[in-house]
Amino acid sequence: MSSVVSFAAKPLVPAVRRPLRALAAATIVAVTLAGCSTRFFYDRIDWLIVWKVGDYVTLTDVQRDQLQADIQERLDVLRLGEFPKVAYLLEKTAREIESGTVTPAVIDTRYAEILAVYDQFMLGIVPLAQRFLAGLSEAQLAEFFANLEEVNAEMYEEYSGRTAAEREKNRNKSAIDGMEDWTGRLDESQREIIRAGLARMEDASEQWIANQREWQRRFRDLIVSRPDPATFREGLTQLLVYPRHFHAPEYRARVDANRQIFNGLLAELLDSLDTRQRARAVRKLDNYVALLNRLSESD
Repeated sequence: MSSVVSFAAKPLVPAVRRPLRALAAATIVAVTLAGCSTRFFYDRIDWLIVWKVGDYVTLTDVQRDQLQADIQERLDVLRLGEFPKVAYLLEKTAREIESGTVTPAVIDTRYAEILAVYDQFMLGIVPLAQRFLAGLSEAQLAEFFANLEEVNAEMYEEYSGRTAAEREKNRNKSAIDGMEDWTGRLDESQREIIRAGLARMEDASEQWIANQREWQRRFRDLIVSRPDPATFREGLTQLLVYPRHFHAPEYRARVDANRQIFNGLLAELLDSLDTRQRARAVRKLDNYVALLNRLSESD
């Protein structure tokens, strides 16, 4: 289900932008861990994130140690404060799928709840990001933005270089594969629910790319201006936590309309699940709930 949701969410909830995605990866990584090795890997997430940040900029030993310490401190806050909230939302979703009571309105409510948790999570990332970015030298900033632009150029080419037919084909395959990760193999009628629902959505890829470029311009201007700490904190808060506020009203309307279509698509698909498919989806959600609870309760 994650790939289906991520496709729909791409123009809906702006993802953490690439330069700081590694700083926001703690929750995602932790949720995807499983089995008896959970604590072993969780304790090493800080190293993983520092390593990913190193894809964009070469850090000194002091910078690396400071970033690792900041990430570990934030992970401890997340584990105790945010993981239980996510577990609660996943638990509610599992029971709704299990009982067959998922409606478009329910999905919209869960979306708003998850978005609120996500925003709260990102508010906690802002001080960490501020300290990290303010500590980069001019040479490091040049390296940082050069690598960022190279990665983004590849992403933009992937989206804008496809024909509408190619984008539709890849979109449908990604959504179907994502749902099947949760439910097992879908039959042809269920696949058609996905294809038909996605076909009703208006393609927002080009505007999404334009928004990404505008975000990156604002982000770069803020950092290179080296503002005072209060101004820097406010600017990062707007960019990292509330980037959707920069979007044009027309784009927001298109995104909202697409989300409502997606809510209907997902509700119809969940209603179509047979006993085996439903049990598999519920079991996977329950496993994530148990994992998050274990992490939040461990010392």
